[in-house]
Amino acid sequence: MEADVNGVNGRRRRPALAAALLLAACLAPALPPSAARAQPAEPPEALFQQGTAALGRGEYGAAIDTFELLADRGFAHPDASYNRGLAYVTRVREGADRPGDLGRAAAAFEEALRLRPGDADADRALDLVRAEITRRRSRRAADAVDARPTLDRVIVGLASERTWAAAALLASLLLSLGVVLRRRPAGPAHVAGSVLAPTALVALLALVPLTYAARHLRLTTRAGVVVVPEVRLLDEGGRALPAAAQSPIPEGASVEVGRRSGGLAEVRWGATEGWVPASSIRLLAP
Repeated sequence: MEADVNGVNGRRRRPALAAALLLAACLAPALPPSAARAQPAEPPEALFQQGTAALGRGEYGAAIDTFELLADRGFAHPDASYNRGLAYVTRVREGADRPGDLGRAAAAFEEALRLRPGDADADRALDLVRAEITRRRSRRAADAVDARPTLDRVIVGLASERTWAAAALLASLLLSLGVVLRRRPAGPAHVAGSVLAPTALVALLALVPLTYAARHLRLTTRAGVVVVPEVRLLDEGGRALPAAAQSPIPEGASVEVGRRSGGLAEVRWGATEGWVPASSIRLLAP
């Protein structure tokens, strides 16, 4: 597997067999991982190069340690996230995987997509990892539950907070223009203003709440991914919710993470809300 990188800001050459690597999960016996570990004193660029080189040599243990150290330091780069996902997938392929490795790989690939929207390699890798998670759950006779986001989240997620705010500002300007045109004497300008003013007002009434909702979500929630085989929802006191007994959140599922209380984190999964152990969720880079 080739993983050469010319500098941290350059694009890596991704392995040509990355898809095959992902689909071959859990086929081969494990090889002993390298004992090499990244040194905390090294700068992020050097650690990135070190982790990528270890991944290229197939030393998944050293690669995971290095990329996790980068993440712990707050280093956010789509290539680092992508390669971290590949490192976990390599450990799965070698048969040395630990519980939650596929979830951690899914989190890494989803983070890469957030940092570089439209990344086809990360998108495909994420799909393959989640397909493998579903296959394993089916093999254990566990239901493959797919929670869809609610309509309000879908609508708010159509654009960023900045886009909604810009659209609201434009609607405000058009409303002002429409009011001015309506004050003109009867004629084409007056007619145009009579149409423009109420249309812009309706748009403004819709866009302002969307802007506020997008801002509220940005300030109060973070994207996360489940990194344990499955997790059941609890109440704030840590007691299991009755409905959660039938629908545990599966490994690799995307959730919204809100408040924290002790060792618990408040999450929203589709239309379902509750609390889970904070250690069961991997927060993604903002």
